[in-house]
Amino acid sequence: MPIITVQFIKDVVANEEQKRELIVKLTDTFISVVGEVARPYVYTIIQETPQMEWGIGGRPMPDLGFLIGPEYAGMHATANKIMGAVVEQAKAEAGPSVAEKDALAERMWLGGKDHE
Repeated sequence: MPIITVQFIKDVVANEEQKRELIVKLTDTFISVVGEVARPYVYTIIQETPQMEWGIGGRPMPDLGFLIGPEYAGMHATANKIMGAVVEQAKAEAGPSVAEKDALAERMWLGGKDHE
């Protein structure tokens, strides 16, 4: 049986009417791909996590000030710098293997000096 699971934050993302609409539309989309034969077996589950029982970047949410503040923007900037360096390094290397690229990305992600 196919199970479609949607997870979001309680009382932040969708109201009761929207959740019902999601159930219908997600099922219909799934059926449009795999065929009507599967409809009786499609389960759609909406899992809601209470506020303050989830987090981003180590901060309990919702902390909207954090999401629009300099600390979170700095996290994005650092991650983008590291990933940009990984992409540039991979382009510069002639034919490295996937394992070598993964090892380089790991070193950079962990704060290695390769990306500075």
